[in-house]
Amino acid sequence: MKIVISESQYHSLFESQDEKNSNLIYKMWNDGMDIYEISELLGMKETQVVILLKDKEINIDCGFADNLLPILYDTNLLNTKFNFNGGQMKIELEWSNFGGYLEFEYDDKDCRLVGMATPYWNGDCTTPVDGSEFENKITGDYVDSYTELGLRIDSPSNFKSIQELMDFLNNYFPKQLIIPIRTLINYYK
Repeated sequence: MKIVISESQYHSLFESQDEKNSNLIYKMWNDGMDIYEISELLGMKETQVVILLKDKEINIDCGFADNLLPILYDTNLLNTKFNFNGGQMKIELEWSNFGGYLEFEYDDKDCRLVGMATPYWNGDCTTPVDGSEFENKITGDYVDSYTELGLRIDSPSNFKSIQELMDFLNNYFPKQLIIPIRTLINYYK
């Protein structure tokens, strides 16, 4: 007995389960469902849905990037520790599920600074950078006070995929933090 199958059916015979899931989720996405609806319907975590969609062509504006951040920081897809100047300067990032913001800790031989720098905060294409704790390692001075100087970093207004957003967060965003961090350090000193 001969069975006639289409070309797309033939290709699906050789797809991995992840590819099949990814294609199904992408079809659901293109049919107008959002990550939360797909997650609930398929009984998957939002992080699983995002991982399966990350390489697909999806238009991501600043508002959608803001919604994706808590999900992305709940995966191991984003770097959270960065070293600069041969390890002399370090920045560590941590997502606060309670507050819904990204906290940074800057550390070098002279000082330590903790603050907030949440990309796409409230769906804006900027990142407000504020300090909350400063330690001068040379003098021993310590300040535990929230400081809002109006510092901001401009961020790209759109991405073509979740992977492109992740590349920005892993490679460019931490470098952008250096300038406002230096301004905060000078303020606290």
